[in-house]
Amino acid sequence: METVKSSQDSIIETSIFGSFYLAGSEFAVSVSYVQEVVNAPTKYTSVPLAPTYLKGLFNLRGTVVPVLDLRQLLNLNATESRDLQKVAIIELNGACVGLLFDKTGEVFKNNEDERSDFDLAHSQGVVSGVFKKESGQRIVQILDVGRLFKLQNIPKDSSRTRLARESLGKKRGNRSQCISFVVGPARCSLPISDIQEIIKVNQVNESALGVGDCIGTIDLRGATVPVIDFASLLKYRAVDRSEAATKGDRRVVVMKLEQEFFGLMVDSIDSIITYFPDELLTFPMVEQSKSDMFLGCITGHGEFDVLLLDHQKILTNAEINDITRGHSKLYRSHERSKESIKSKGGARRTYITFKIDSSYAVAIGDVKEIIDYPKQLLQPPGMKNHVRGVLNLRGELVTIIDARSMYMNASKLSQTDFSKVLVFKKNDVHFGLVVDTVESIVTFAENDKVKLPEMLYRQNEEGISADISEAVEVMDANEEKRNMLILSVESLSQRIMRSLAA
Repeated sequence: METVKSSQDSIIETSIFGSFYLAGSEFAVSVSYVQEVVNAPTKYTSVPLAPTYLKGLFNLRGTVVPVLDLRQLLNLNATESRDLQKVAIIELNGACVGLLFDKTGEVFKNNEDERSDFDLAHSQGVVSGVFKKESGQRIVQILDVGRLFKLQNIPKDSSRTRLARESLGKKRGNRSQCISFVVGPARCSLPISDIQEIIKVNQVNESALGVGDCIGTIDLRGATVPVIDFASLLKYRAVDRSEAATKGDRRVVVMKLEQEFFGLMVDSIDSIITYFPDELLTFPMVEQSKSDMFLGCITGHGEFDVLLLDHQKILTNAEINDITRGHSKLYRSHERSKESIKSKGGARRTYITFKIDSSYAVAIGDVKEIIDYPKQLLQPPGMKNHVRGVLNLRGELVTIIDARSMYMNASKLSQTDFSKVLVFKKNDVHFGLVVDTVESIVTFAENDKVKLPEMLYRQNEEGISADISEAVEVMDANEEKRNMLILSVESLSQRIMRSLAA
């Protein structure tokens, strides 16, 4: 536990205290600080670079609340069941923290005959005294709220309240789009405009560039791209330079900093989500050297809150210099290769690939967002067999279409943890397409693709092949040939309109 200074906040404690139990010990806090007690959330937003006693963040009706695990802070044993844990919301000078505890105790008056305060000049920690109840047989430790807020690594949240955000009105312009991905226990995201592409690589090449959190390089169509272990950068784990660094669902998110390309190795790609800029909640940080990296917190998208990043602030100038120092020749070659790509490749197109038994792709600009399969859907009467239901997506009704059932007259897809819904809005039709899984994001130059003969895929004019605009062969990031069946969203939307009207 860290040493803290004595609290000097001029908050007058009431004579009423509330107690709670944690790992068999009883603690108390003046009820003047307690705003409410809520059930412990099932999911927390992980805070990068956080101390062990910071459980994480959760969204309480529009306010981001950091939750302290006093068990970790006070080195208590885990002896109680955590199934029924509660969180006490404590407020001081407009800031809030949550205190995680096992069960509630009692409410009692401050009896000076029972109370013993510690000498604050020599005391360390967040316990400022005790109540000796039942003739000293029961000890209740008094928490100093001011000291809790003065712990050096506790985020201070000054985010807007839900009421303040609602007062901004409904006319907020267009939604912004970002791609979310998993990094350790956290969900992070980058605006689509800041991402060059997202690729799966078989291996990262060893290089003198492999310093700090940089694990090596990849060759991206002739350009050398340093790859950063993002989970290591955020202090979630030690840097991973093993063969497992590229295994499983890990992907490299390629971005451009100034004139250079860098890749972030992330654990998996999650979704495409949309948000209004005024919906962003202030994200409190414990490590000020990295605080500029986080633009805010996007809430209301599934079980997890999503941290929005500024790609220009992920690496500091010092970190960029460490990676690039001594490699000017390499980067001059890099620049020449990029110019060559620019002059020969032509316009570049980006596609999202996904599976419905086989692999397909749609232009990323046609996809409004990607969401997890909804837990609840409206079930209006008279639905077609291929309609799963209707989703209320932030005030807009979206018809959820089962792709396998519509195209193949097959049984409906059984959703899994990997099932996603691609949301489209075309020709005034707002629909979502249930797919097995979203695979990757692929970018290639129009001049580099090779069109495949229609006879290879145009097999059934009533099936999915009728909605394929073209089939192409491209080179992926591993310089391997890859066939892509590109769906026409225009044709898809017309098919859905016809099926719903029939």
